[in-house]
Amino acid sequence: MKRFFTINITLFALLSLLSACGGGGGGDSSSTSKTAGDGSSPAVTTLTGTVADGYLTDAQVFLDRNNNRVYDNGEPMALSTAGGLYTLEVNPGEGDLYPVVARVIAGQTIDEDTGIAVTNGYVLESLPGRWEFISPLSTLVKLESDRNPSFSEQQGEIAVRSKFGIADSVSLFSDYINPGDVDGTLAAEFDRAHRVAQVVANIMGHLRASITQNLGGQIAVSEQLLVAYMVADQIVWQGPLIEQALNDERNQGSILDVGALTVAVSAEIDTAGLDTDRLVLYAQRVEQGLETWDMQPPQIQNQFPPANDTASIDAIVSITFDEPLDETLLGSGIVELSGPNGLVSGSLNYDIEQTRLSFTPDQLLFPFSDYQVTVNEVLADSLGNPLEEDVVWMFTTVFDQIPPSLPDF
Repeated sequence: MKRFFTINITLFALLSLLSACGGGGGGDSSSTSKTAGDGSSPAVTTLTGTVADGYLTDAQVFLDRNNNRVYDNGEPMALSTAGGLYTLEVNPGEGDLYPVVARVIAGQTIDEDTGIAVTNGYVLESLPGRWEFISPLSTLVKLESDRNPSFSEQQGEIAVRSKFGIADSVSLFSDYINPGDVDGTLAAEFDRAHRVAQVVANIMGHLRASITQNLGGQIAVSEQLLVAYMVADQIVWQGPLIEQALNDERNQGSILDVGALTVAVSAEIDTAGLDTDRLVLYAQRVEQGLETWDMQPPQIQNQFPPANDTASIDAIVSITFDEPLDETLLGSGIVELSGPNGLVSGSLNYDIEQTRLSFTPDQLLFPFSDYQVTVNEVLADSLGNPLEEDVVWMFTTVFDQIPPSLPDF
């Protein structure tokens, strides 16, 4: 049973109140304390903040004491009101110890950007001590920090900013909807952050709905962390596409269609693959406890011959990756070259320092012929992240060999 205390308005209580305000990242404007009746020590600390994509009304906001992203009995909880405002009464110091989580509930939570209830629910989070403004951007920073234990808060924020082209002058923990008295240039950067948040929130809802369906209609409590990581990964991998759309809006002076961009980005994500098997891979990665998180397949940095280009009949096929490969997979069939007479025989070499695969044909290729390179989907990086689909491209040979000199009679 809760115990309620009267406030003893004395000088001592006033001093206690002033000393207990703020702390951590909360700041003086979002944390206050009530003292016990005898004025001995603070009994309750009040955390006040805002939840947004646009401001969110009737989102379930709670102090997540056990870090499971699900509201449990006994955890301080409140529903956000107009303007996305919420207030939680917690024990002194808890705001700096635990994250505040906001569950956006489908059919209930109103997004004030649209004035209607959200179609698909999603989960927003804050870093401990950062409860003032909880948004899709603060959520990505939180998850970036969780997945990379060696990251500082600043490093997590920089990592997210870089994915979407958000200016350094915009804090990802600040209210991008109402940033206060700022000049036109900075106001435009806050507006950009708002648009990123809108797209990210929509994709969060779309992905969680797809994953829920793939998992049989429910995300278990034990799966919440894995799903949060999975959703964040898919979104940040699509960051360049979102950034490009926002750059086009800025350069062309057009108005970005957030809904259309959401559809375009979502179409690039293989939601069917976000299933139980993928969760198992995520669970394995969490158990490994690596300092740097990596669930992304190896990316091709350079390839020769270039796609749809020409090459000499003595060309050597090479593919350079952005990270080391799993050498146990580098056997026959991992890179194939086929031409007019079918598969071309040859040898495969892996340069560890350059992270480059090279396929050298056993004989010269036919001139003026089309050839196809296929890198098998099972190829994976050193952590076991596979390509997941074949990488295929074509090139055409030309005859550019210089004949040997005639003998000197």
